[in-house]
Parts: sequence; C-alpha cells; structure tokens
Amino acid sequence: MDKQKLLADMKSKLESAGIPYESIQVFGAICCNVHITCLSIDAAEKWSQLLVGVFKGAQVRVADYTWNASKNKGTSMLPTKRRGYLVALAA
Repeated sequence: MDKQKLLADMKSKLESAGIPYESIQVFGAICCNVHITCLSIDAAEKWSQLLVGVFKGAQVRVADYTWNASKNKGTSMLPTKRRGYLVALAA
C-alpha cells in the first residue's frame, strides 16, 4: 500500500471515532503527523488519550489555538476568529 492510502485510511478511522472535532488533518512523507482542532478541552483530552493509545510511545501535545471563522463578520484588519484547542502528534 502506498503512504497516501494509509494516511487517508487513518483519517477516516479518526473521523469515525465519535469524539467531537472541527477538523482533522493526517499528513506526512516520512512520519505520520496528526492535527485535530476541537472547541472544548474535554474533547481535546479525549483525542489525546485516543492518540496515545493508538501511537505507542509518541508524545501528544494539546495547546490553545485560534483559527479563522468560516464567515467573517469583522473587517479585513480584524477578522472573526474561533478559539479552541489543537491536538498534535508526530509519530
């Protein structure tokens, strides 16, 4: 199997985990990188526990994160942002 197929399969399995998320990105050429954004700290901790169980020995980081909202209600100098958490892993 090629690397892109494995990464796509990993993304689809993570999406079907049943834990709330805003976005999931699975990428990497040499190693597998996973970035998950979510709105609540409870969801971020659940994702962290899941990723620690799947990727044994890898270090998972949870950090505060802001991203642009899908609809901008501000100006170009002060765009609308959303606040949440980023769960990141490089294995």
